[in-house]
Amino acid sequence: MRRHALRTGLAVAVLAGTALAPTAAFAAGPHSTGTASPADPSTARCTVVKNDHVGAGLGIRMTMSPQGPSVTFLDPVDGPVASLGTLDRSRPALPQGAGIDEEILNPYGSTPQLLTKTDGGNDGLYGIVNFPRMPQGCSVDKALVIKQCTVVKSQDIGAGTEARMTISPKGPSVDFYDWADGSRIADLGTLDRARPKLPDSAGIYEEIVDPNGWTPRLKSKTEGGRTDYAFFDFAKMPKGCPLH
Repeated sequence: MRRHALRTGLAVAVLAGTALAPTAAFAAGPHSTGTASPADPSTARCTVVKNDHVGAGLGIRMTMSPQGPSVTFLDPVDGPVASLGTLDRSRPALPQGAGIDEEILNPYGSTPQLLTKTDGGNDGLYGIVNFPRMPQGCSVDKALVIKQCTVVKSQDIGAGTEARMTISPKGPSVDFYDWADGSRIADLGTLDRARPKLPDSAGIYEEIVDPNGWTPRLKSKTEGGRTDYAFFDFAKMPKGCPLH
């Protein structure tokens, strides 16, 4: 019955809250680690795998590399549980319908952790499982973090002008484009933390409000007279992304 529950979403085993000892499927031991050999030789030395378990007879294989953390869920007999899939930066938490709570905390950092709860009901306690540490001299790929966490939003601000609003770990920035031909309006330059507001001579009012915070906005006014200012929100970075 337990194997069937694991393969079909773990609903029965999770509600029972039964914790089984690891079996030969993860014979290296519940806390064993080892260096994997991914296809990319540049990251082979820095990729480490750890086998553990989270209760309800459910094993986990935790991988840490410069590309970030990942978790695969394991049935003791049948191996990977396809219905649960893999957790990583692009999918750091299981959906609510999974029957268990599993989430990678700090997925873009150097010390991520797995938040786990396999016991049903409100009385179940959450646990924390640390990912294995990469060998000395290895680190998270910061350029990849910035790329994965950068989100661009196009916004019509009027007067035939598009504001291309970018948010990343480096903060917000805005470039301006002509809607008609798609060309960048070089005379307006770029707004960012170092230059959050256009000069008065620009002919329009554009300012990044709260450029150092988590929820910056673009304050905009392209028409003269007593026209009210418009405020546009920047897009949100993926969950877990850092802000430098």
